[in-house]
Amino acid sequence: MVALRLVFDCVHQQFNARLYSMVLRRSYCNEKVFKSLLTASQVASPFADPARLASKKAAGLNGAICFSLPLEASAESEQTAQIKSTTVTRSSSEDRVDKDAKENQRPTLQLEKKLSAIEELSLLKDHLGKVEERSESGGTAKAINESFDDEAEKERASQTFWNEILALVGAIVFGSSVIGFVAFCLYYGRAKRDALGNVVPDEWTGSYLAPFYRIANSFKVWRDFVVEPAREKLLPDPLPHPYIQPKYTVVIEMKNVLVHPDWTYKTGYRFAKRPALDYFLDVVGYPNFEVVIYTSESMMTAHPVVDSFDPKQRIMYRLYRDCTKYMHGQHVKDLSKLNRDLSKVIFIDVDAKAAQLNPENMLLVPEWKGNMDDTSLVDLAELLKTIHLSDVEDVRPTLQYYSQFPDPAKEFRRRAIYLAEQEQQKKQQMEEGGRSLLKKYSGRLFGYRRHAPT
Repeated sequence: MVALRLVFDCVHQQFNARLYSMVLRRSYCNEKVFKSLLTASQVASPFADPARLASKKAAGLNGAICFSLPLEASAESEQTAQIKSTTVTRSSSEDRVDKDAKENQRPTLQLEKKLSAIEELSLLKDHLGKVEERSESGGTAKAINESFDDEAEKERASQTFWNEILALVGAIVFGSSVIGFVAFCLYYGRAKRDALGNVVPDEWTGSYLAPFYRIANSFKVWRDFVVEPAREKLLPDPLPHPYIQPKYTVVIEMKNVLVHPDWTYKTGYRFAKRPALDYFLDVVGYPNFEVVIYTSESMMTAHPVVDSFDPKQRIMYRLYRDCTKYMHGQHVKDLSKLNRDLSKVIFIDVDAKAAQLNPENMLLVPEWKGNMDDTSLVDLAELLKTIHLSDVEDVRPTLQYYSQFPDPAKEFRRRAIYLAEQEQQKKQQMEEGGRSLLKKYSGRLFGYRRHAPT
């Protein structure tokens, strides 16, 4: 604000000085009357009549010449005087003409001077307006700069505050980690004790590095808890004699085989039930097969879904993500831990990596993407029923044969139709052959040969 006030004062002083100089210049340059600044007397301006000055100069010169010439040159002086008088007369007449022209031009000059003064005043006003705009813009820019400075200061203060908070949180986390690690080492590095408080000897008892061995073994146990299946035997032992234990075990993935997950913003996760799922469970359910759901989904997600599509409890066992083996970022189903004979195990899945430990037991089927005109479960049920009726001792060769096709169920359907047509043709041939034999021997048996040759 102080700088703005100084700028206004400077501009005002310049304007007053300019206006004062214009007034003085016009007052001194007046051709009619010379007005003194001290008194109110009026003195004729010497510049009012240029002819007078010219005549006085000519008279002075003429007198000097006449005074200086001798008497002998009177004739010449008279002639010269006449010439000079004519010259002065001409010059005076010319001066009068010029004076009249100047008097005629005087209003135009005054008007032009007034216009020039008005133009100068307008220019000064424009200049003052620009200066004011600059001062205002400068003030606005200054205010903007001040606001920017305040915002930058607030931002720096906020950044400093959050840096301090992050540093404090980091220190707390680091300290807690160190304390937790020390507590973990002290807890898992000590020897185990029984109920009476006595030390239970282990394989590292008596060694100076026994605490470190125990800690390493604890890390291994934690790793196995995450990577390995939850237990060594995923299924209980087969049912004893009075109960019916199915000969074959069907291990099947739930996701994209029996149901399809669908997620939206409004409803979240929903599972679509595959067409002919009830028929499939009726065909392959207990007591025909021992059906086991072995999925990579968590128990919280899969358990209610299985309850919803199997209300008759035709599925005997359910294995979830904790029963899989985590290998290379993939949940792998380890069939060797099922506690069943692998020659009687049929594993159905859409991902070949899920059975990379036991690929010979896998029946790879295409993924179901939610289309409701699908009939693959009907063909798959017929394939499993055929295996059950065939009563084969080892299902792995059959599974390997059908797994080489993109869609095993569709291939089985094609072959079943072909075999049915072949069987129908054989039956027709046998019927036709039986009829021809009957016609051949019926005349001999009943005496119908009328045209027999003699």
